[in-house]
Amino acid sequence: MQKSNIEWCTHTSNPIRGKCQHECPYCYAERIRVRFDQPAALSWIGKELVEIEKRKKSATIFMGSMYDIFGSWVPIEMPQIIIDTAKRSPQHTFLFLTKNPVRYGIYDFPNNCWIGYSDDGTKDMRHWVHFKGRKNTFISFEPLIGRSINVNMALVGSVIIGAMTGSGKNNIRPDRDIVDGIISAAGSKPVYLKNNLLALFPDLQKRQETAWTR
Repeated sequence: MQKSNIEWCTHTSNPIRGKCQHECPYCYAERIRVRFDQPAALSWIGKELVEIEKRKKSATIFMGSMYDIFGSWVPIEMPQIIIDTAKRSPQHTFLFLTKNPVRYGIYDFPNNCWIGYSDDGTKDMRHWVHFKGRKNTFISFEPLIGRSINVNMALVGSVIIGAMTGSGKNNIRPDRDIVDGIISAAGSKPVYLKNNLLALFPDLQKRQETAWTR
């Protein structure tokens, strides 16, 4: 477990590592993996979970910041072990984020877990249906690069919006109308606007609240 520079969590943990098979062209995690010549094969780092259980001071932990642990290629038992760790660690808040939310239907998450869907604004919004009947849900539009989004906030408890980082940040900017539309659809629900988005649109009302910190 590591302290995090990600604005909406305090720590990150990556018990599953390797080359993510989504192969998103803007993936920061893949750039880091290649830069440090880390193995491409899927690997299990169990000591990450041991460290989490030993820590008594509460933390907000983004699980899988460098890998989609709910990817369709990941053995089903691996996420279950992580969720079992969350059940034994009620002092912490666990955040999960995936581009494959259909996998969420397999598992029973304790109340200290938040499940999120990662969408760059170009995906089929039918994926949101996998939040139906679930509590503690959020969506992360980061980087927001799509031009058409139909936000169904009835299924989502919190929203994160961010811009592109890295080498492409000057070439791909979020559409301001899309940002405003998401914020409007969220209404009174918590919205976290990342600092890189606020830097692009300084006139945006600063909203940096998540459902797990409200």
